[in-house]
Amino acid sequence: MASTFDPALTESTHLINAHLVHIYKVGGGTIGRRYQGNWAYRVNQNGRVVASGEDLYTGMPKTHDEVAALAVEFSLEPAGAGR
Repeated sequence: MASTFDPALTESTHLINAHLVHIYKVGGGTIGRRYQGNWAYRVNQNGRVVASGEDLYTGMPKTHDEVAALAVEFSLEPAGAGR
């Protein structure tokens, strides 16, 4: 998966279990507030991108922190596993 991060959007960065995670709410969002919908993410491990995209969907409102943790979980799923 590839993703181009939009510098006009507020991106937050998190370090979770040796993964560096960059995340933003597609369409815009303020860090600390809860949103549902599509999120963009980029998960790095050992300097290498292991997952990225704009396809992380949350049906329930979540904060940037919560979605970053979900992105790490998804990056660890075997290839082909659904969300």
